[in-house]
Amino acid sequence: MTVRSVLLSFLTASFWTTTSTRHFSVAAAFVAPNRQHPNHSIIMTAVRRNSKAKSNNNNNNNNNNSPATTLRGGGATKTAATTSPTQLSMTPNSIIFDNTPLWQNQGITIALNALGFVISVATGSHVHLDLLGTGAFAAGAYFALPAAANFRIASSTAAVVLWAGKLASFLFYRALQVQHDGRLTTTLATTSGAFGFWFVSALWGIVTALPHTLGTTNLQHGGTPLTNGLGLGMFAVGWIVETVADYQKWVFKQSNPSGAFCNVGLWSISQHPNWFGNLVLWLGIFVLNAPALVEPTPEKASWLSVVWSWRRLALAGLSPLFMWTLFSGQAEGRITNALQMANDKYGYGTDPVYTDYIDTTPLIIPRFGLGGGP
Repeated sequence: MTVRSVLLSFLTASFWTTTSTRHFSVAAAFVAPNRQHPNHSIIMTAVRRNSKAKSNNNNNNNNNNSPATTLRGGGATKTAATTSPTQLSMTPNSIIFDNTPLWQNQGITIALNALGFVISVATGSHVHLDLLGTGAFAAGAYFALPAAANFRIASSTAAVVLWAGKLASFLFYRALQVQHDGRLTTTLATTSGAFGFWFVSALWGIVTALPHTLGTTNLQHGGTPLTNGLGLGMFAVGWIVETVADYQKWVFKQSNPSGAFCNVGLWSISQHPNWFGNLVLWLGIFVLNAPALVEPTPEKASWLSVVWSWRRLALAGLSPLFMWTLFSGQAEGRITNALQMANDKYGYGTDPVYTDYIDTTPLIIPRFGLGGGP
């Protein structure tokens, strides 16, 4: 099953009815444009003091160069005192967060999902679902790429475009082969059902992409060698796992049109290896951008200021948390009845091969031959 089918499961479980636009208001308040660093006032006060001291020093120097002032009562001269400039206190470099790429990316995501809704209502077609829903990730990342992007942002953008472009192309090709997804017939048959589907699709796109979109708001931080290398490495592993899993299942289904369940290759060590790959690659994008999501604070900053400086990182953390909740809930049958439907289809309790597969194969995280149950 693809991420798109999980969205369907969320919809049929009435998850979308509990979601309102207030979520976007909270997110907007959380990452409101922060053109001025919280320590800006401290820094500017020190700068003003420094400038004033320099001005006084220059005036004193000018007085020293002027003729000596004779004191009344003697021939001694009055020499102006020299005042050394006030030194700027050591404070972290001010980082300016520009949320323009964030809003551009999310705007593109919403626009493409809105277009998908219009096409669904007008034509009833299923072919465009994954092309627009998943393709929105690639379009948003590419067209919202800042002109002055550093290595970290460019790498994150390339990762998102590579993942979304590959997955959207594969799912679109598959949709062209089958033309119609029976699981969505009832949902997309009504305007309200189509709206719910595309609303959840847009929500999925916005929340999942947070590690990347928030990372593009900081053009000054290029990441660290450790997080850049580790993040890109995790993305590569996850991308390969997801791609291989999708390919293996596609080939298996083509070779077994009778409807047998797939338990070969990566599917022999995980019931949902494609979801595992998806989680790993987005965790990699999170690690890649993590250092740029924390604002610097003074050494003697209050604990509240320190906590507040981590808000972007915490918001980005909603991405893997959201996906894990989505995937694990689906796999365990807590969100929908998809697990029960699969058990009925393949004969859990009656087919010994399938029953053993379900009882011994991990749901998402592969066992890699270490033993143990799911």
